[in-house]
Amino acid sequence: MPDQGRRVAAKRTDSGAALRERERRSNVDRSASTRRQIFEATIRCLQTDGYGAVTNIRVAEAAGVSRGAMMHHFPTQQALIVATIEYAYGKLSDHRMQVLSKLDVGLPRYRALIDLAWATAQMPEGVACNEVRHGSRSNPELRAAVTPIMTRLSDDYGRLHIRLAREAGLEADAEVQGLTAMTAMTMRSLAVNTFTYPRSQMVENVLFTLKAAREDIIARQLGEHVAQRPKMPESARPASKRGKAAR
Repeated sequence: MPDQGRRVAAKRTDSGAALRERERRSNVDRSASTRRQIFEATIRCLQTDGYGAVTNIRVAEAAGVSRGAMMHHFPTQQALIVATIEYAYGKLSDHRMQVLSKLDVGLPRYRALIDLAWATAQMPEGVACNEVRHGSRSNPELRAAVTPIMTRLSDDYGRLHIRLAREAGLEADAEVQGLTAMTAMTMRSLAVNTFTYPRSQMVENVLFTLKAAREDIIARQLGEHVAQRPKMPESARPASKRGKAAR
């Protein structure tokens, strides 16, 4: 084959390969976009209607995708829920890291964890994860499907707390780890309880108590001079002391 012919053939081959690569990337992008639509719709359904009302068909309608597309990506409800949990946790984790990155390394980041736990528990993704936890209690198939991912993500969350505690100069002993677990479980319960008992005073009191326990730990390990005792909520003060504070 003359050199010119070889060059033309090579050019056609290169063009064909480039076209196939563009098509492949386009398909990958479309698939990722569809999955995001499905995840966001699942989170909305879990947040607004609860786990018991969530089905693949309902999610497909909310996401604006065909039932065939839904079946292609998530053939079972368990597969949909597991993937949604991982997606939701990724968004919660990103939010935490964005907030923490704006604070100084050490105690400021460690002290931010309690308020962050309450903030993320109220986010749509936090509510969705909580709905799945509640749904798994009476659904053995769901529980078997989500236990591995929930365990992995909980361990990851615990490691974040331990890392930040150590960066703050604390020893990650049983007390520190207990506060981590207590904070996580308290916020989940508090987020649910506020639907039927919407009292801001209760939230303030719970946050105050957790922060007081945190500062007790800091004082014991690093010294009282390092502790920053939280101010008791005004509504929680005895009436006699509220009057004195006002004067």
